[in-house]
Amino acid sequence: MLNNHEKHDSVFLSELLEELSKRQSLETREIYDLFPSMNPKTVSWKLFDLVKKGYLIRFAQGYYSISEPKESNAAGYQYLNSLSKKIYNDLLGYGFNFYISGLDALVGELLHIPEKFMVLLVIEKSGIPEIREFLNSQDLLVVTEKEKRKQGFQLIKDRADVCIFGGKDFSLQKEHIAKKEKGFIDLYYAVTRLDYPVSIPELSRIYENLLRNRSVTFMKMKQAAKDKGIYSEITWLLEITKKPTKVKEFMSYQLKENL
Repeated sequence: MLNNHEKHDSVFLSELLEELSKRQSLETREIYDLFPSMNPKTVSWKLFDLVKKGYLIRFAQGYYSISEPKESNAAGYQYLNSLSKKIYNDLLGYGFNFYISGLDALVGELLHIPEKFMVLLVIEKSGIPEIREFLNSQDLLVVTEKEKRKQGFQLIKDRADVCIFGGKDFSLQKEHIAKKEKGFIDLYYAVTRLDYPVSIPELSRIYENLLRNRSVTFMKMKQAAKDKGIYSEITWLLEITKKPTKVKEFMSYQLKENL
């Protein structure tokens, strides 16, 4: 017969597993919200104990899941466009962490990928000046995300060959190509912040395909968003499907009011 402590643990585990069965993973803060009457330190201890007993798996960044998340890798080097392949090969010898992101990482999720598009390149921040100088020497027009605020950016962005992002989390790539979660987040950022030439309807279709094909995990999507500094809006985007109808109506109304 279970004592009160064991019953309490059993209820905690049952409720947590029920929530995880609906979702791919949960962050520590989300688990705290599931048990508002419980001290966060107590929740953390219970999570530690459940991981030790094998009921849960804990990942970097404080995510918990019932099972290992699947890898959402891009199609691979052979599917990069010609310019991306050249940049990829040239940068292998430089010694800086880098990866190709954006459309190159999303082959298979789009009906049509244009033959030529601005390459999204993620580089460790210390390497950006040297890599940019090298790419310029190859007659490539290079912009960085920080230059959006500079005068003249609008005149050159549509002619640019490469856009460089600074990167921190290099677990979001495999063999120097972004995993699909990071590929989408970087593309989303480029479209919404830098006027990257992909339409909003097309961006939306890519997102819906990723979800429909189960090509991404929410955990890694949030991790990628955190790396790009847009965690709150991507979390809102991912969670919106779970909101009650009236909440969605209210959100829709507020969006229209603020356009």
